[in-house]
Amino acid sequence: MPTSNKKDMTEPNNHNNKRAVIYVRVSTTEQADEGNSLATQEKSCREFASKNGFEVAAVFIERGESAKTADRTELRKLLEFCAQKKNGIGAAIIYKIDRLSRNTDDYSQIRLLLKRYGVEIKSTTEYFENTPAGRFMENIISNVAQFDNDVRAERCSNGMREAMREGRYVWMASVGYSNVRVLEKATIASNNMAQLVRRGFELVATGMHATEEVWRMLCVEGLLKKNGKPITKNYFYEMLRNELYTGWIEKFGERHKGTFEPIVSEELFAQVQRVLKNKGHKVSQYKADNPDFPLRRFISSPLGVKLTGSWSKGRSKKYAFYRFGGKGGNYQRDEFEKQFAATMDSYRFESADIDKLKRFVRTEFHEATQHERENAGKLQKRIQELTECETSLIQKNLKGVFSDAVLKEQLVLLDKEKADTYAALASLRNVDTSPEEAIEFSERYLARPSTVWRQADIATQTKLQWFQFPSGLMFDGKEFGTAEVSSVFKAKDLILSPLSASVDPTGIEPVASSVPRKRSTK
Repeated sequence: MPTSNKKDMTEPNNHNNKRAVIYVRVSTTEQADEGNSLATQEKSCREFASKNGFEVAAVFIERGESAKTADRTELRKLLEFCAQKKNGIGAAIIYKIDRLSRNTDDYSQIRLLLKRYGVEIKSTTEYFENTPAGRFMENIISNVAQFDNDVRAERCSNGMREAMREGRYVWMASVGYSNVRVLEKATIASNNMAQLVRRGFELVATGMHATEEVWRMLCVEGLLKKNGKPITKNYFYEMLRNELYTGWIEKFGERHKGTFEPIVSEELFAQVQRVLKNKGHKVSQYKADNPDFPLRRFISSPLGVKLTGSWSKGRSKKYAFYRFGGKGGNYQRDEFEKQFAATMDSYRFESADIDKLKRFVRTEFHEATQHERENAGKLQKRIQELTECETSLIQKNLKGVFSDAVLKEQLVLLDKEKADTYAALASLRNVDTSPEEAIEFSERYLARPSTVWRQADIATQTKLQWFQFPSGLMFDGKEFGTAEVSSVFKAKDLILSPLSASVDPTGIEPVASSVPRKRSTK
């Protein structure tokens, strides 16, 4: 009776069971250990193969991979290689069992799978035979590997707890922070992305922007992950809810104040949570502005018709146009804004004039911001009063002065007023602004107004337009014209706070303090 040429997959590759594969591995933390290096492991495995008459068919090298999981690139390749009967593999040579796995369940599955392919595991530093006693010893060695791994994990966990209690953050740093060492101990410190992170919180806190819109704005401005890629929308939402930015560490069911510098204040963080609780919707005031068409309603026709803007659908894509209501021609958006930018730049300052302005800003800044600091103090005082009122209401409720229903109604009203007060406080972004920040912004804007305007968000673009041309602009189809141009003394508006109402104008105003109705940009 003829016999089948097929061989049972559970049987060894008897036609050539002296072919072997070598598997070596180091984790990221082990790569510095010369006694357990890849070269040392491979040399030991090749010597074992030579002494025992094995032909090395392939070597699989796993770099920087942990043995806690069986999902490893080179291990998968090894299993696929052994599964092909044409390769005739009879043994898998390893330096130690823990190179293959530090988990007893994973090791058992790998061993059974290799056995199905007719492949035996051979360790160059541990001896076990294919006998009951040998298999018992093999299981003991596998369990020792897992025990060692569990002990290391527990030590690592305890170390992280201790670091957290010292105020150090030892995990992967979030955007805005970098992993550093201070006094030879790991922690985090803010980096060059911290300012953009803080700006994101501030924009959301005002309630003037949709949260998704703030995310898009920050991506354009250069908020990047450590790998150099823009943050995703989901990451941005997680970032806004991450209390780490206030300096608090929350891990292992514990909460500790970090010794690193917070990027945002707890008050600002709390206001952002209130806005997010309301699903991050922007207020109706912002809906009137469209970032695609910043010049809408700012420019008028000679008949007083306000400029509008919209998208028109072509055969293959959409096109942006400005127009005056439903009458008159369409103006291609990019060209129209290019001509507007040229008009802005026609009033730019020379460097000598800017130097004089910088001296003025340094002298007058403190007095100029006094009004907003007073407003901030009033808002903070009101927040404290509202908090005390909440506490008083709760105490009266506990004493039975009024019912739970009345308490709930009053708390809702107080919470709404607190949210509005926090939003007003968050909108005073320049309360802690230094004169140097104002000077830097003024210098950039006055030297090249259109560049700053193009790079700004829609809210700032609108402020800059009305600052430079307080009465708006008129466009007759060819040229822009205006009857009023802002004086240099209103440069305070560029940092959203008043600087001064009067100053000796000699030598620091633009060349033309008044302009004709029309001014050509050609």
